[in-house]
Amino acid sequence: MNSSRDGLLHGNRKWQRRIMQMILCAALPAVAAPLHKPASRNARVQQSDVISPDTQKTAPDLLLKKEDELKSDALAAFVDGIIAEDNGDADKAVDAYKKALSLDPSYGELAVKVAFELARRGDVSSGIEILKDSIKSAPKEPVTYLYLSQLYEKYLKKPDLAQKYAQQALDLDPRNFASYVALYEIYINTGQQKKAAELLERASKLDNDDPQFWLQLGDFYVRLLMKDDGSAAPDDLKKMNAVYEKARALANNDPDVLTRVADYYVLSRQTKDAIPLYLKVVQLKQNTSDPSFTAVQDKLARSFSANGQIDEAISVLQKLIKDNPVRYETYELLGELYEKKGDTKRALENYQQTLLLDPAVPINYLRVAQLFININEFDKAVATVKEARQKFPQVPQITYSLAIAYSKAKKNQEAVATFEEALHEAENVQQDMINGEFYFSYGAAAEQAGLIDKAVALLKKSIELDPGSAAQAYNYLGYMWVDKNQNLDEAGDLIKRAVEMEPQNPAYIDSLGWWYFKKGEPQKALEQLQKAAATIQPEDPVVYEHLGDVYEKLNNSAQALACWQKAATLGPDDKDALAQKIENAKQKLAAHSAEPQQ
Repeated sequence: MNSSRDGLLHGNRKWQRRIMQMILCAALPAVAAPLHKPASRNARVQQSDVISPDTQKTAPDLLLKKEDELKSDALAAFVDGIIAEDNGDADKAVDAYKKALSLDPSYGELAVKVAFELARRGDVSSGIEILKDSIKSAPKEPVTYLYLSQLYEKYLKKPDLAQKYAQQALDLDPRNFASYVALYEIYINTGQQKKAAELLERASKLDNDDPQFWLQLGDFYVRLLMKDDGSAAPDDLKKMNAVYEKARALANNDPDVLTRVADYYVLSRQTKDAIPLYLKVVQLKQNTSDPSFTAVQDKLARSFSANGQIDEAISVLQKLIKDNPVRYETYELLGELYEKKGDTKRALENYQQTLLLDPAVPINYLRVAQLFININEFDKAVATVKEARQKFPQVPQITYSLAIAYSKAKKNQEAVATFEEALHEAENVQQDMINGEFYFSYGAAAEQAGLIDKAVALLKKSIELDPGSAAQAYNYLGYMWVDKNQNLDEAGDLIKRAVEMEPQNPAYIDSLGWWYFKKGEPQKALEQLQKAAATIQPEDPVVYEHLGDVYEKLNNSAQALACWQKAATLGPDDKDALAQKIENAKQKLAAHSAEPQQ
């Protein structure tokens, strides 16, 4: 026995209520004869007023006609089917529904339901007979023609008959969009592209004042004409816009219709056109308790953001927080918007709020930690990710993020150890994490920890895994060797590759200038370092220290002193060494000025 409730027999009861209402409406006129006026409560009952069972007869006006008896029996069978379906007995339900239809085949929705259940079970011919009987009984009911077409198309692979019945369904009700879809698919499947195009053209010119029809046609066009990225050919976009504008014109301030039109404009990357529609919906719904109001406000904020109107988006979200202060997504989007504005403090406040509202999501911890890193609060970043790792010990990405936080906090030994743990964790469950970027970060941490040989191996691994995006690894490895006066020829080749890949990158230009300096070519070094100093943002103390060293090499102590002093104001890592250079330059300049002038 098939007792599955997942087929056509399972679902809500809208169709059942509708069919029962149809049956009752048909039967009521025959059984609702006027009642006789009751006798007075004080009236004396005569013996002749009492009718014995032997002589009892039904009044003619209370008798059911034969056709109404059939409807009544059909209703009883239908109710039996509902009860069986609710009890999970699909076979019994089908038998009861079939009995109902045999007594009265005119109820198209029930016929469709049973026909498709039979087809699903492999008895397509019986399903077709049920639909044909229903059509004979109710020849102007389009739904039975439409689904009969589907049985011929999907199950029996008879496109000619499928097309015939789909066309009849469309002729009976040209306003039913489902018929256009069915006929269109048949045309396409049988190579009749021209007819398919003409059919949609006919639909687009229909005199139909139902906005839902135009929304359905628009959605169908979207599936046919729009690419995954929301783009479309100009003519296709114009065609889709025209259809959705018809829906909007007929909306009569229906917020649901306006929302769907606005959604289309967002989907088709015409966000600017969506904004006034969302604003209208917000105006219509602002005094209601409709839960969809929150979603529309969110869409409006995202549309403002996509259109570059960050302040307007923030204003919408701040109002949304007043109405719904515990909605996680609002704080998340606000954090993103404040990040766009460069307001790290407020971005961090909102991301921390998402962490409070939903601490069960790992990304919330990582986002907060990254912002702590951005504002140089490295210890707080480490603490945040360590808390995440305690809660989610089996997530390699968290271990990786902790290693990066340690590295930023200059806790180099801890960073190297944690990178190794992340590597082993990811090998088992997240191998895609072990890419060129991972090995670059690991290699940089190893270099900072003084593990030069390990750093070289890791950086070379980074280059090997992703040579097309390895400019950063080329530069780091090359600069590391240059700074240590090792492998200068190979280091120069690596740095030059990095510069070729990103010729405007000031950090790589600085590395090239430093390589020229180490090679004993200070004039070439000066040219590169001046370029780096002029373009790097924010200004970097290392670049200015390098520039000062080059000027000193060129016997320009005054310029060297100016560059070193600039580096000192930017906060170098080795303040003592830089201070000694500054002091030496001052003494040299003082001695030079004390020399007698020739």
